[in-house]
Amino acid sequence: MSDRERPGGREPSSAGARPGEVPTLRLYRSSSRRASAGTPDSVAERLAALERQVEEALARSAPAGGADGATVLRSWVDAALVAAAGAGRLSFRDAVAEGVAALERTLAGVAPGSVPLLASALGALYDYWWRVETVGLERVPADGPVVVVANRGPALLPYEALAVAHALAARDPAPLRARPALDVRLMRLPVVGRALAGLGAVRDTRAAVGDVLADGEAVIVLPEGARAEAKTIRQRYRLAGFGRGTFAHAALAAGATIVPVAVIGIEEADAVLARVTLPGAPFGLTSLPVTPTFPWLGAAGLLPLPTKWTIHVGEPLDLAAAQPPSSALDPDAVARLRDDVRERLQALVQEALRRRDSVFLG
Repeated sequence: MSDRERPGGREPSSAGARPGEVPTLRLYRSSSRRASAGTPDSVAERLAALERQVEEALARSAPAGGADGATVLRSWVDAALVAAAGAGRLSFRDAVAEGVAALERTLAGVAPGSVPLLASALGALYDYWWRVETVGLERVPADGPVVVVANRGPALLPYEALAVAHALAARDPAPLRARPALDVRLMRLPVVGRALAGLGAVRDTRAAVGDVLADGEAVIVLPEGARAEAKTIRQRYRLAGFGRGTFAHAALAAGATIVPVAVIGIEEADAVLARVTLPGAPFGLTSLPVTPTFPWLGAAGLLPLPTKWTIHVGEPLDLAAAQPPSSALDPDAVARLRDDVRERLQALVQEALRRRDSVFLG
């Protein structure tokens, strides 16, 4: 009698699968297991065994050097199996935490810009949900250190920065890779922070922005940061303060070109009626927005409305020709540049609003 036919025999090995192929997974139970197949413990054991086999199969089929879009998609299935396997022995919260941790481990190995699945989802929102149009995109220099300064909407996720990055990457001719510099709180969120990093985002710290500019690349900054969260629909398109002007210091030190960019449509896409304070600020979030769709529609209410977006690019400001890098050491020079850029961006936003025909149509 073969091992496969013998009760309690070994499970068939999947070692013979071809490279890149996920082998067929089969579970064989002994007679003693059949007797207790309906018990919660036995169900949890079989799910745990299946989850381990899936992890081994995905590890063999994953490409060297990181995870691609398909691997990230499979990781969602893996995360669901982890949560299901723990359903019989963990609380609901712990089971979900295990699933999130599994997805976090997968995204941890993702290099910036190496997840086409996320980029495709962003492209679909850009083209079909918001129907983004651009004006003056050719004004952004194709090379050299560049700081793109955009206005920030009240949404939790930085859709405007991602949309500007997508527009520049798709520019024809002279496509440009620009890396969004985002709030540190966002970059620390479970799963969300990893996904944003996979799209090329960095933290909006002086060191991180300076490193991008030192490499001669472009960076997209949202100087309003968390201050934009305090705005409601009545205050839409009125820029909040630019804080300490981290972007101005980094731009002066690198002799970068600063380009103001107004994103119109973002404020109505996530119209905030009020905000609810979160006790203890979980994950660094101090409040949640109340919008026409959230929390009334649950998680689906977090999806921004399909407003019509336009991206208006203003005249560049060449700092290399205007001020020496030593100006970065002068707090007054940094403050003047910060305020000057804010005034330029506010004027650009107002002009773009004057040209807009409709909030949703177009």
